[in-house]
Amino acid sequence: MKRIRLRTLEDRFYVTFTLLFFISIVTMQIVSFRISIQTVSNNNAENNQILLSQLVSQINAYLGSIENLSRTLAQDPYSQEYLNTPDPSPELSRQLQERFSLALQARDDVSGILLARPDGNLIYGDPTTPLAPWANLYSRTWIQEALANPGRTVISPSYVQNLVENRYAWVVSLVQAVEVPNQDSPALLMVDMRFTRIQELSMALVNGEQGYPFILDQEGNYVFHPTLQLVYSGIKTEPLDKLRTFIPVLASKPPGSLESWVSGDQRYLLGRSNFSGWTVVSVSSEEELMADWQVAQVIFALIGLVVFLIIGWISNYLAQSITRPVHRLQEVMRSVETGEFTRAGVIEGTDEIRELAREYDLMVTRISELVTANAREQELKRKSDLKALQAQINPHFLYNTLDSIIWMGEMGQNIDLVKMTSALARLFRISISKGKELIALKDEVGHVVSYLTIQEMRYKKKFTYELDIPPSLERCQVLKITLQPLVENAIYHGVRDLDRPGTIHISARNDGESLILEVKDNGQGMNPDELRALGENLDQPLEEVWEEAPYGGSPSSGTGVRNVHQRIRLYFGETYGLTLESSEGDGTCMRATLPLLGMEEEL
Repeated sequence: MKRIRLRTLEDRFYVTFTLLFFISIVTMQIVSFRISIQTVSNNNAENNQILLSQLVSQINAYLGSIENLSRTLAQDPYSQEYLNTPDPSPELSRQLQERFSLALQARDDVSGILLARPDGNLIYGDPTTPLAPWANLYSRTWIQEALANPGRTVISPSYVQNLVENRYAWVVSLVQAVEVPNQDSPALLMVDMRFTRIQELSMALVNGEQGYPFILDQEGNYVFHPTLQLVYSGIKTEPLDKLRTFIPVLASKPPGSLESWVSGDQRYLLGRSNFSGWTVVSVSSEEELMADWQVAQVIFALIGLVVFLIIGWISNYLAQSITRPVHRLQEVMRSVETGEFTRAGVIEGTDEIRELAREYDLMVTRISELVTANAREQELKRKSDLKALQAQINPHFLYNTLDSIIWMGEMGQNIDLVKMTSALARLFRISISKGKELIALKDEVGHVVSYLTIQEMRYKKKFTYELDIPPSLERCQVLKITLQPLVENAIYHGVRDLDRPGTIHISARNDGESLILEVKDNGQGMNPDELRALGENLDQPLEEVWEEAPYGGSPSSGTGVRNVHQRIRLYFGETYGLTLESSEGDGTCMRATLPLLGMEEEL
């Protein structure tokens, strides 16, 4: 996998802080979730203990109330008279039965009250229900236990009461042996309790939807279970073998002690009723607790996601607040590439960014000053080059003209001497032109006419010249000494050595955007190779191709033309300059293209 590269400061800042916050949030989520689960689990266990202790206390209180009812009935005068009378009358039996019936009506959680005399006669609280003739009251072990311990209350396990004919109800019986004077065997008082009250007490303190309690007797048999029929049918099972091991442990501990045990996803909490010896078991589901916390986990995750998004937005805002001034400064710095040198000015940001912007402005200011100074130096250099190129034009012609003047003086040709000297003076007067580089086309034409006058006197009857200068263009500004080198080239390399009269045609025209100056001759012309060589040499530096002419001689071929071409380009740019057309035997046309500038007063 390629390594992810974060190139920008904003990306690095944003990703780094976002990852740090994300790791922190996830860590806090996990830790807080674990702590919350542990806390809730501990609270749930503590709540179960409280509920179980309350259930044990309420069962003890309920059984205590039944025991008080049993003792009250045993000490009732009618009961005492019924037990102490050897042969109780039917009226006494009826009255005692009414007393029991009233007690049954007052306590709907009691299903039956029975008082048995030692001789086998007995009174049942409900006179409308006959007793089953086959029922053997004394066959049950807990009855025998009660008879063997007079005055002690014995509580039976849950069982199906079959004393009443055609009635089979699950009950728990509270049995008490009552001693009878002058009798060897005690009487028996039994109160049958319905499961309704025990169920109400047990189910009122259920912890959770899947939690439930059940009760075991001292032998580990069921006293109560909310699904007792399912348990007896084997559909539902409880780990009785394990739970029975806790019964002697709880019996040996102080009242109110509890034991807990976890099996799978179920937690068993055990408490003991000291009144009855029962073991009360509370069952709670760890899965239910986790199911609730799965919802809580989703809520935690959503909260974490919202916090992460908020922190991500804040990180992005902080990253942009830091990098935005940097981007602004970066955009300003790009202006240096285009040569604009834009200043940053005041940038809102940290102290470091403001200091960097200030240093940048100082640097740009210094660079701008250096560029301006360099441009000024280049301008001065360009002007110096122009003057140097211009100076290269004069010497050869001057040497030759002075030689001619000397020769005329020696020969006494004073009229021609005056004419040539006057033409030379006009020529240099226009060349000086008060130091200006640009002169009117009219003056440039006057300059070249003075030159032609001198050359006509040197080369008598060798050539004639023609001028075609529209009056509308006479005020156009041209670079001085543009035509003279072209005419000079036409004389020396065009018409001087002809065996016939030569003609030089000088013209000017406006093509709409530029000023075109042309110098044509009918001289020898050039073949294609010579023309191509001269065209290639136009852009070469003069110092590489300049050939010094001997005193009184002429410049080497193409030097003056190249001089004019480079001066035009130095002054006006690469768009302008010279172009050449020539064919061997048909003459040469040199065309100078200059910008079309405004008019100026004649010198």
